[in-house]
Amino acid sequence: MDQQSELAKVKARIRALAAKTVERGCSEAEALAAAAKVGELLEVYGLSMSEVELRAEECVQRRLDCAGPQRLALRWLYPALLRFCECRGWTDGKADFVLYGLEPDVQMAEYLLRVIEGALAWEEGQYRTSADYARSRATPQTRLRSFRYGFADRISKRLEAMVEEREAAAEARRAAAAPEMASASTALVLAKEKKLEEGFRGLGVRLRTVYSTATVRDRGAYGKGAAAGGRVGLGRPVGAGAGARHLPRK
Repeated sequence: MDQQSELAKVKARIRALAAKTVERGCSEAEALAAAAKVGELLEVYGLSMSEVELRAEECVQRRLDCAGPQRLALRWLYPALLRFCECRGWTDGKADFVLYGLEPDVQMAEYLLRVIEGALAWEEGQYRTSADYARSRATPQTRLRSFRYGFADRISKRLEAMVEEREAAAEARRAAAAPEMASASTALVLAKEKKLEEGFRGLGVRLRTVYSTATVRDRGAYGKGAAAGGRVGLGRPVGAGAGARHLPRK
């Protein structure tokens, strides 16, 4: 199989995953298992492309609406998701998440964001009916906000760890490769970064950094949220009931 055919196959697999997620409503899925899968595809995509093919790839922009109460947690983990998927991104207003990058990378980021959103909604529903939720003396809003912070923090740290692992593995491969192969790999990474930067400048978008802090007022709820984030993607569906679904395996 030549490089162009391999690239087309990888993009088709990404589209198939994203389409199935939309059909299933992005609920009861495994966020970190999805991250592992799309991370694998991202790696294959990068390694299979020559610089000429990279220049032919289009950068796309996609706007996602996340208007539910979970958006606070999604905003908290959004930077880690962008780094994992190698995209640019920003938030617009209270509900919109905007993605920019190479088409397969943007598809991966959209897929993961929806998977995580669905997983959080399911886990939060479970927490609302738990004895721990009932025992807390905090207000319902405080309990749920602390739970969401815990969930988001745990997912964010896992995504960051996966980025570090991927970069370490790539560095190890470059160190073990012949000099010309290592140089080509480095050039591809730099070419991709340059393409994204040039494309982003062409958008004429001016971003400003907004710093925020999370005040956790219910440590118990935070811990339950972190535990829920730790459960996502560990080889089993978020739900244990009959409606639980695994990610498609192809």
